[in-house]
Amino acid sequence: MVSMYKWQRIKALHAQGVSIRQIAATVGVSRNTVRKYLREAGPPQFKAREYVKELDNYKEAIKDMLAKGFIGTRIFNELTDMGYKGSLSSVHRYLRSLKEEERNAKLATTRVETKPGQQMQYDWKEWMLPVAGKPVKIYLHEVVLSYSRMKFYTFSLRITTADVIRALAEAIAFFGGYALELVMDNGKQMVIIHRKDGVVRYNEEFLRFCGLYGIEPSPCANYRAQTKGKVERPFYYVQEHLLKGLEVKELDEFAVRLSSFQDTYNQRPHSTLGRPPLEIFAEEKDFLSPIPLVEPALLYQKEPRKVSNDGYVSYGGNLYPVPMGCALRQVWVENIYGRRLRVYDEAGGLLAEFDLEIKKQTGRLPHPEHETINRHYQEKKLKARSALVQEFTVAFGEDGQRYLEGLRTECGANLYWHLAEILSYLKLYTPADITAAIRECLEIGSFHKNSIKRLLELKEVAPFLPVDEQLNLNLPQVRIKRDLSCYAFKESEVGAAP
Repeated sequence: MVSMYKWQRIKALHAQGVSIRQIAATVGVSRNTVRKYLREAGPPQFKAREYVKELDNYKEAIKDMLAKGFIGTRIFNELTDMGYKGSLSSVHRYLRSLKEEERNAKLATTRVETKPGQQMQYDWKEWMLPVAGKPVKIYLHEVVLSYSRMKFYTFSLRITTADVIRALAEAIAFFGGYALELVMDNGKQMVIIHRKDGVVRYNEEFLRFCGLYGIEPSPCANYRAQTKGKVERPFYYVQEHLLKGLEVKELDEFAVRLSSFQDTYNQRPHSTLGRPPLEIFAEEKDFLSPIPLVEPALLYQKEPRKVSNDGYVSYGGNLYPVPMGCALRQVWVENIYGRRLRVYDEAGGLLAEFDLEIKKQTGRLPHPEHETINRHYQEKKLKARSALVQEFTVAFGEDGQRYLEGLRTECGANLYWHLAEILSYLKLYTPADITAAIRECLEIGSFHKNSIKRLLELKEVAPFLPVDEQLNLNLPQVRIKRDLSCYAFKESEVGAAP
């Protein structure tokens, strides 16, 4: 058999009218060879030489020994006893070829297309996203309807079972229904154990979610990500066309960008189906199972927290303000994707919602009610002080007004305490007596409540009693003391048993 080059030269020279004798001399082959390839229309076909391996005669025996866990040297010794004449290295090469065949057989896949409303697939991808110049780890969630390739995206700052459930529930709400089968990975958020024999132990929280919706979970085989290829492959497109080189100032900006990307991606013709997922979804939508009525408390877990006396709830080492009416009471908090925090009262009413602080706060957030409460407190305090001043001047007239000015100069911040103490003397003395004492203090320049008190005590003024207590004082004659004779032993009791 001639080479492809010689075959081409034979054909070309013949086409130019060169004789067979001259072609044979030019190419370096016999005239019969030239005639042979001129008669054949196609180029020469090269066939690889087939070799028969001596070890193929022992193939079944080798497989039995591999099943028993024999190593290469043990297999070589056993084969030698059976009459094998080859080398140990040949056995090792043969064993490697068998393992390669087995590995390729496991990796071989077939393409499966499902019916409308039959299957959906879920997965997440980890990515470091620059936010305001600092890298933040995010988890991108993706849910795909296998028939139409309609996609839903969201993201979280953590990856817990609660986050997976929330992503799936939001996807179902976005689709307006759900497929009966859910193909997903074997993450601990969903699958605790997946044995080689197919026995699966699911995460209880995830299993409860599937039961509430009537979804059949179908975890892919271990280390077989291609089982859920419809959700795996789009991640590459998302990475190349959105995530790479993307920087945002805040996470809300990324949420908007992701939503816009999702809409565009669903309107882009699919490379395999040739039609946009949104167009095919219009045909699949009627085949989706209707969304059941599920109590949100069964889907999304909330944690109890006690509000501080100044109206803050603590979460993740940071403080968030809630209405002051909840101070010292219990509330419930709900973490949403590690991005948002919702606070509910005991009846389930939403009290407040916050963007979760990614890092430790350097200072607590200002409370919206504190300024108003403090202003009302100051107004109330000023009003009480004004009422105290007015009561003092009304009770003691012009002398009281003059003494008030002196107290304001001498006592400063303690002014109102002195006023309150002097007014308390009205419980024991008449206004006239107190006014007289104030007048004497003005003459000697003494501005202190104790000066008023000493002057009142020196005058030996009888305590003042209200009119209703001065009349009809019929006090009963009650003996309030007794002599010691009541404690003496009687003679008849002496020596008696206790």
